[in-house]
Amino acid sequence: MCWRIGDILDFDAQVQWVKEAGFESIAFHASPGHPGKWRGVDPAQTDAQERQRLRDLLAPFKCREIHAPFSAELAHETPAAVLRQLETTFAFAGDVGANVVTVHPNPPKLDVPDTATWQNALDQLERAAEAAGIQVGIEFMQGFEWLRNPPRKHIGVTLDIGHMYLNDGAGHKPYDGIGNLISFLDDLLVHVHIHDYDGEHDHIEIGTGHIDFDAVLAALAGIGYRGMLCLELNPERVTPEGIKRSAEFLRRRARELGLV
Repeated sequence: MCWRIGDILDFDAQVQWVKEAGFESIAFHASPGHPGKWRGVDPAQTDAQERQRLRDLLAPFKCREIHAPFSAELAHETPAAVLRQLETTFAFAGDVGANVVTVHPNPPKLDVPDTATWQNALDQLERAAEAAGIQVGIEFMQGFEWLRNPPRKHIGVTLDIGHMYLNDGAGHKPYDGIGNLISFLDDLLVHVHIHDYDGEHDHIEIGTGHIDFDAVLAALAGIGYRGMLCLELNPERVTPEGIKRSAEFLRRRARELGLV
Protein backbone atom coordinates (compact mmCIF):
# COMPACT_ATOMS: atom_id res chain seq x y z
CA MET A 1 0.00 0.00 0.00
CA CYS A 2 1.46 3.35 -1.06
CA TRP A 3 0.56 5.12 2.15
CA ARG A 4 4.01 6.35 2.99
CA ILE A 5 7.17 4.29 2.72
CA GLY A 6 9.78 5.53 5.19
CA ASP A 7 10.28 9.21 4.41
CA ILE A 8 9.07 8.82 0.80
CA LEU A 9 6.09 11.05 0.19
CA ASP A 10 6.20 11.57 -3.56
CA PHE A 11 3.75 9.15 -5.17
CA ASP A 12 5.94 8.23 -8.14
CA ALA A 13 8.88 7.53 -5.81
CA GLN A 14 6.71 5.19 -3.75
CA VAL A 15 5.65 3.32 -6.88
CA GLN A 16 9.30 2.94 -7.88
CA TRP A 17 10.18 1.62 -4.41
CA VAL A 18 7.38 -0.96 -4.56
CA LYS A 19 8.58 -2.12 -7.96
CA GLU A 20 12.25 -2.35 -6.92
CA ALA A 21 11.29 -4.23 -3.74
CA GLY A 22 9.87 -7.01 -5.91
CA PHE A 23 6.16 -6.65 -5.20
CA GLU A 24 3.86 -7.94 -7.95
CA SER A 25 0.90 -5.69 -7.12
CA ILE A 26 0.28 -2.22 -5.73
CA ALA A 27 -2.40 -0.24 -3.88
CA PHE A 28 -2.99 3.41 -3.04
CA HIS A 29 -5.59 5.87 -1.76
CA ALA A 30 -7.85 7.92 -4.04
CA SER A 31 -7.44 11.04 -1.93
CA PRO A 32 -4.70 13.66 -1.53
CA GLY A 33 -3.66 12.51 1.94
CA HIS A 34 -2.06 14.88 4.46
CA PRO A 35 1.01 16.98 3.64
CA GLY A 36 4.13 15.60 5.27
CA LYS A 37 2.34 12.51 6.56
CA TRP A 38 1.04 10.39 3.70
CA ARG A 39 0.18 10.70 0.04
CA GLY A 40 -2.47 9.40 -2.31
CA VAL A 41 -3.83 10.56 -5.66
CA ASP A 42 -6.81 12.91 -5.75
CA PRO A 43 -9.02 11.97 -8.74
CA ALA A 44 -10.29 15.57 -8.93
CA GLN A 45 -6.75 16.73 -9.72
CA THR A 46 -6.16 14.29 -12.58
CA ASP A 47 -7.13 15.14 -16.15
CA ALA A 48 -7.19 12.64 -19.04
CA GLN A 49 -3.47 13.08 -19.71
CA GLU A 50 -2.50 12.49 -16.08
CA ARG A 51 -4.75 9.44 -15.86
CA GLN A 52 -3.04 7.95 -18.89
CA ARG A 53 0.35 8.67 -17.31
CA LEU A 54 -0.73 6.91 -14.12
CA ARG A 55 -2.07 3.98 -16.13
CA ASP A 56 1.32 3.61 -17.82
CA LEU A 57 3.15 3.99 -14.48
CA LEU A 58 1.08 1.24 -12.85
CA ALA A 59 0.95 -1.08 -15.88
CA PRO A 60 3.93 -3.28 -14.83
CA PHE A 61 2.04 -4.50 -11.77
CA LYS A 62 -0.08 -7.63 -11.96
CA CYS A 63 -2.93 -6.13 -9.91
CA ARG A 64 -3.84 -2.64 -8.71
CA GLU A 65 -6.12 -1.69 -5.80
CA ILE A 66 -7.49 1.76 -5.00
CA HIS A 67 -8.84 2.63 -1.57
CA ALA A 68 -11.85 4.95 -1.78
CA PRO A 69 -11.79 8.09 0.41
CA PHE A 70 -12.68 7.44 4.05
CA SER A 71 -15.31 10.17 3.79
CA ALA A 72 -17.17 8.16 1.14
CA GLU A 73 -18.71 5.67 3.56
CA LEU A 74 -21.47 3.40 2.31
CA ALA A 75 -24.23 3.53 4.92
CA HIS A 76 -27.80 2.33 5.44
CA GLU A 77 -28.99 5.64 4.04
CA THR A 78 -26.07 6.87 1.95
CA PRO A 79 -26.26 10.54 0.89
CA ALA A 80 -26.45 11.12 -2.85
CA ALA A 81 -23.22 13.16 -2.67
CA VAL A 82 -21.34 10.14 -1.27
CA LEU A 83 -22.67 7.86 -3.99
CA ARG A 84 -21.53 10.40 -6.60
CA GLN A 85 -18.09 10.51 -4.95
CA LEU A 86 -17.84 6.73 -5.13
CA GLU A 87 -18.93 6.73 -8.77
CA THR A 88 -16.21 9.31 -9.50
CA THR A 89 -13.66 7.14 -7.69
CA PHE A 90 -14.72 4.07 -9.69
CA ALA A 91 -14.41 5.95 -12.98
CA PHE A 92 -10.92 7.13 -11.98
CA ALA A 93 -9.99 3.56 -11.03
CA GLY A 94 -11.11 2.28 -14.40
CA ASP A 95 -9.15 5.00 -16.19
CA VAL A 96 -5.86 4.13 -14.44
CA GLY A 97 -6.32 0.37 -14.84
CA ALA A 98 -7.24 -0.61 -11.29
CA ASN A 99 -8.77 -4.02 -10.60
CA VAL A 100 -10.36 -3.42 -7.19
CA VAL A 101 -11.72 -0.44 -5.28
CA THR A 102 -12.10 -0.86 -1.51
CA VAL A 103 -15.02 0.93 0.15
CA HIS A 104 -15.69 1.35 3.87
CA PRO A 105 -19.30 0.65 4.95
CA ASN A 106 -21.56 1.28 7.88
CA PRO A 107 -24.20 -1.35 7.09
CA PRO A 108 -27.55 -1.79 8.80
CA LYS A 109 -28.01 -4.63 11.25
CA LEU A 110 -29.00 -7.90 9.61
CA ASP A 111 -32.38 -7.93 11.36
CA VAL A 112 -33.47 -4.45 10.21
CA PRO A 113 -36.85 -4.98 8.46
CA ASP A 114 -36.59 -2.19 5.87
CA THR A 115 -33.34 -2.23 3.91
CA ALA A 116 -34.54 -0.87 0.57
CA THR A 117 -32.27 2.21 0.73
CA TRP A 118 -29.24 0.03 1.55
CA GLN A 119 -29.98 -2.38 -1.30
CA ASN A 120 -30.56 0.53 -3.68
CA ALA A 121 -27.15 1.96 -2.77
CA LEU A 122 -25.52 -1.42 -3.49
CA ASP A 123 -27.39 -1.57 -6.81
CA GLN A 124 -26.06 1.87 -7.74
CA LEU A 125 -22.51 0.80 -6.89
CA GLU A 126 -22.95 -2.36 -8.94
CA ARG A 127 -23.91 -0.32 -12.01
CA ALA A 128 -21.01 2.12 -11.51
CA ALA A 129 -18.50 -0.72 -11.02
CA GLU A 130 -19.70 -2.48 -14.16
CA ALA A 131 -19.41 0.75 -16.17
CA ALA A 132 -15.85 1.32 -14.90
CA GLY A 133 -14.79 -2.30 -15.41
CA ILE A 134 -13.69 -2.76 -11.80
CA GLN A 135 -14.53 -4.91 -8.78
CA VAL A 136 -15.73 -3.36 -5.53
CA GLY A 137 -14.47 -4.80 -2.26
CA ILE A 138 -16.56 -3.69 0.74
CA GLU A 139 -14.45 -3.70 3.90
CA PHE A 140 -16.99 -5.01 6.40
CA MET A 141 -16.27 -5.33 10.09
CA GLN A 142 -19.48 -7.39 10.35
CA GLY A 143 -22.53 -8.05 8.22
CA PHE A 144 -20.78 -10.02 5.47
CA GLU A 145 -24.07 -11.83 4.88
CA TRP A 146 -25.49 -8.74 3.16
CA LEU A 147 -23.64 -9.71 -0.01
CA ARG A 148 -25.25 -13.14 -0.22
CA ASN A 149 -28.82 -11.95 -0.81
CA PRO A 150 -28.82 -10.99 -3.53
CA PRO A 151 -25.31 -11.60 -4.92
CA ARG A 152 -23.88 -8.95 -7.24
CA LYS A 153 -21.31 -9.70 -9.92
CA HIS A 154 -19.11 -6.65 -9.31
CA ILE A 155 -19.35 -6.38 -5.51
CA GLY A 156 -17.50 -8.58 -3.05
CA VAL A 157 -15.55 -8.34 0.19
CA THR A 158 -12.24 -6.73 1.06
CA LEU A 159 -11.26 -8.64 4.19
CA ASP A 160 -9.02 -6.75 6.60
CA ILE A 161 -7.33 -9.54 8.54
CA GLY A 162 -6.00 -7.32 11.32
CA HIS A 163 -9.34 -5.64 11.92
CA MET A 164 -11.00 -9.01 12.43
CA TYR A 165 -8.92 -9.30 15.63
CA LEU A 166 -9.96 -5.96 17.12
CA ASN A 167 -12.25 -5.96 20.17
CA ASP A 168 -11.08 -9.42 21.24
CA GLY A 169 -11.65 -10.95 17.82
CA ALA A 170 -15.19 -9.65 17.34
CA GLY A 171 -14.93 -9.94 13.57
CA HIS A 172 -13.99 -13.61 13.36
CA LYS A 173 -15.36 -15.17 16.56
CA PRO A 174 -18.94 -15.51 15.24
CA TYR A 175 -17.48 -17.85 12.60
CA ASP A 176 -15.33 -19.77 15.09
CA GLY A 177 -12.01 -18.40 13.86
CA ILE A 178 -10.38 -16.47 11.06
CA GLY A 179 -9.95 -19.55 8.88
CA ASN A 180 -13.65 -20.38 9.06
CA LEU A 181 -14.56 -16.78 8.23
CA ILE A 182 -12.43 -16.96 5.08
CA SER A 183 -14.04 -20.27 4.15
CA PHE A 184 -17.49 -18.75 4.72
CA LEU A 185 -16.69 -15.83 2.41
CA ASP A 186 -15.36 -18.13 -0.33
CA ASP A 187 -16.06 -16.55 -3.73
CA LEU A 188 -17.22 -13.29 -2.14
CA LEU A 189 -13.60 -12.54 -1.23
CA VAL A 190 -12.08 -10.22 -3.84
CA HIS A 191 -9.29 -8.52 -1.88
CA VAL A 192 -7.31 -8.87 1.37
CA HIS A 193 -5.68 -6.25 3.58
CA ILE A 194 -3.12 -7.91 5.78
CA HIS A 195 -1.22 -6.65 8.82
CA ASP A 196 -0.51 -7.83 12.34
CA TYR A 197 -2.13 -6.88 15.65
CA ASP A 198 -0.59 -7.20 19.10
CA GLY A 199 -3.64 -6.44 21.21
CA GLU A 200 -2.89 -2.72 21.29
CA HIS A 201 -1.70 -1.67 17.83
CA ASP A 202 -2.79 -2.81 14.39
CA HIS A 203 -1.14 -2.21 10.99
CA ILE A 204 2.15 -3.48 12.44
CA GLU A 205 4.81 -5.73 10.90
CA ILE A 206 3.68 -9.25 10.02
CA GLY A 207 4.96 -11.75 12.59
CA THR A 208 5.25 -9.27 15.46
CA GLY A 209 1.70 -9.66 16.77
CA HIS A 210 -0.58 -12.58 17.58
CA ILE A 211 -2.57 -13.16 14.38
CA ASP A 212 -2.70 -16.78 13.22
CA PHE A 213 -1.28 -16.33 9.72
CA ASP A 214 -0.94 -20.09 9.20
CA ALA A 215 -4.72 -20.36 9.46
CA VAL A 216 -5.14 -17.35 7.16
CA LEU A 217 -2.85 -18.74 4.46
CA ALA A 218 -4.30 -22.25 4.67
CA ALA A 219 -7.87 -20.96 4.39
CA LEU A 220 -7.02 -18.71 1.44
CA ALA A 221 -5.45 -21.69 -0.32
CA GLY A 222 -8.49 -23.78 0.57
CA ILE A 223 -10.90 -21.47 -1.25
CA GLY A 224 -8.54 -21.05 -4.20
CA TYR A 225 -8.03 -17.33 -3.59
CA ARG A 226 -5.90 -15.77 -6.32
CA GLY A 227 -6.28 -12.07 -5.50
CA MET A 228 -3.91 -9.64 -3.82
CA LEU A 229 -2.54 -9.76 -0.28
CA CYS A 230 -2.12 -6.06 0.35
CA LEU A 231 0.36 -5.18 3.10
CA GLU A 232 -1.48 -2.31 4.81
CA LEU A 233 1.26 -1.26 7.21
CA ASN A 234 1.30 1.97 9.21
CA PRO A 235 4.36 4.02 8.17
CA GLU A 236 4.69 5.32 11.75
CA ARG A 237 5.07 1.73 13.00
CA VAL A 238 6.78 -0.13 10.15
CA THR A 239 10.01 0.76 8.38
CA PRO A 240 10.69 -0.01 4.71
CA GLU A 241 12.74 -3.01 5.84
CA GLY A 242 9.80 -4.11 7.96
CA ILE A 243 7.60 -4.06 4.86
CA LYS A 244 10.06 -6.37 3.10
CA ARG A 245 10.28 -8.66 6.15
CA SER A 246 6.50 -8.86 6.26
CA ALA A 247 6.33 -10.02 2.66
CA GLU A 248 9.07 -12.59 3.20
CA PHE A 249 7.36 -13.88 6.36
CA LEU A 250 4.20 -14.67 4.39
CA ARG A 251 6.09 -16.18 1.46
CA ARG A 252 8.19 -18.36 3.78
CA ARG A 253 5.21 -19.65 5.76
CA ALA A 254 3.31 -20.41 2.56
CA ARG A 255 6.27 -22.48 1.35
CA GLU A 256 6.71 -24.23 4.70
CA LEU A 257 2.99 -25.09 4.78
CA GLY A 258 3.24 -26.52 1.28
CA LEU A 259 0.77 -24.02 -0.12
CA VAL A 260 2.96 -22.84 -3.00
